[in-house]
Amino acid sequence: MELSLTGQLAKVFKNTDFTDKVSGEVNVGKWQLQFLSERDMGDGLGKQLVLDKVSIPDSLYPEYADKVGQEVSVNVGVFASKGKIIYYGKE
Repeated sequence: MELSLTGQLAKVFKNTDFTDKVSGEVNVGKWQLQFLSERDMGDGLGKQLVLDKVSIPDSLYPEYADKVGQEVSVNVGVFASKGKIIYYGKE
């Protein structure tokens, strides 16, 4: 099954590098896409604006770098962590 996230691309940015506190290993920050989309409230009365964040591999950055403000789609995988849904971009 293939999933995609579609919405208005609000921002493209790269996270800062960080050091793992246990191993001391430096991890390179990943590119992030922020999507602004509307979701139904479920009551038939309204919608809410939602800002979703998706990490993407470096190879996908050129595809989205100049599309801020446009509606775009990205293939994603998902997992749950600490009660939150986490999206990550797939090639």
